[in-house]
Amino acid sequence: MITQGLTQIFRLAAKEWRLLLRNPHGLAAVFLMPAIFVLVMSFTLKNTLLTKVNIPVIGWLMEDKGPAATQWTAEWLERNKGSRFETREALLLALKARQIEAGVIIRAPWLDKDGRPRSEQLEIWLGNRMQPATAAKLRAELNFSLLQVQMKMAAAEAGPFASVLLSGVTTDELLSGQRAPVIRYLYEIESGRTMTAVQQSVPAWLVFGMFFVVIPIAGVLIQERNDGTLVRLGTFNVKPGAILVGKMLAFILLNWVQLVFMILVGHWLVPWLGGDALNLTIAPGWFLVMVMSTSAAAVGMALLIAAFTKTFEHAAALGGGLNVILAAIAGIMVPRMLMPPGLQTLSEWSPMGWALDGLQSVFLGEPEAAFILPRAGLLLAFSAVCLVLSWWALRREERRS
Repeated sequence: MITQGLTQIFRLAAKEWRLLLRNPHGLAAVFLMPAIFVLVMSFTLKNTLLTKVNIPVIGWLMEDKGPAATQWTAEWLERNKGSRFETREALLLALKARQIEAGVIIRAPWLDKDGRPRSEQLEIWLGNRMQPATAAKLRAELNFSLLQVQMKMAAAEAGPFASVLLSGVTTDELLSGQRAPVIRYLYEIESGRTMTAVQQSVPAWLVFGMFFVVIPIAGVLIQERNDGTLVRLGTFNVKPGAILVGKMLAFILLNWVQLVFMILVGHWLVPWLGGDALNLTIAPGWFLVMVMSTSAAAVGMALLIAAFTKTFEHAAALGGGLNVILAAIAGIMVPRMLMPPGLQTLSEWSPMGWALDGLQSVFLGEPEAAFILPRAGLLLAFSAVCLVLSWWALRREERRS
């Protein structure tokens, strides 16, 4: 009896393996999706554990044109990469165009009444994608450079007894009374408000949630196809295009419900629990443009997956896995500032990346048409391609029926 029971167990296990081998979608969900996700996340987090960090390319603006500031800037440019700018507007444009990674403004007067440089008169502008380790490296190098200037001045004042007088002086004593430089990220400069975690996370996870509409769409479309509803609709001269557009309108409305829910959570629930409130001082027109184009792309991709899969399980595995991978590449799971430059560039070719760029520009700064419209256009084009392919798949099913 025991031998017979073991034989049945092994035969049932072998049966499951045969069924699995006949299920490429299941195999992809088990092996391919995790492998791709490991690769993406490994490269995404590659630079977060590095101990060697390079100094970023800096643009310098000298509002104090005194000899001390001029010499200090010239010495920095000799040691590191960088360029000079004449106005804040020019520096800001270069930072937005990513011609430079950071900007340093030497405000006037840079020297105090004793002729020593004041660190609080430095204004540091950082790009939105600068990695925290790189920003920390820049701050440390600037502080060290200021310390060198302080030591040179102290040595000059001490004269021939400099080595004796300065031998017991600490860094804190040399920089006593100094306040930290003013540090502002690009979105803070553009919007005039401080960045918070909720201000960045709400648009990111809103995009992720909107693209997960594949689960309900797949359930509805596949069930209608399997129970013959689509065939019966065809007998009433309802075309596949009308079916797709109807579903698109319905699920775009679902995305809007998601949107309202996420905004309520960010604006009311998060501060009630002790966090920062979501700032809703945004441009409503650009907000509508980005939400509509993002929703169209999300529903279009969901319809495409649902049209080309046979069962809900296949659609859920493929759609869920693809959404996770696209989210990792786009900078939703890990902020882009933590990604290496190559992966940051790759994220700009992801539909979620286009949506994230546009929505974050709405929530974090002052959006511009030159930035918003290309990304909204790419999302709408992506949606149109998905709808055409979905229509072709449904049309083929209709002809077979």
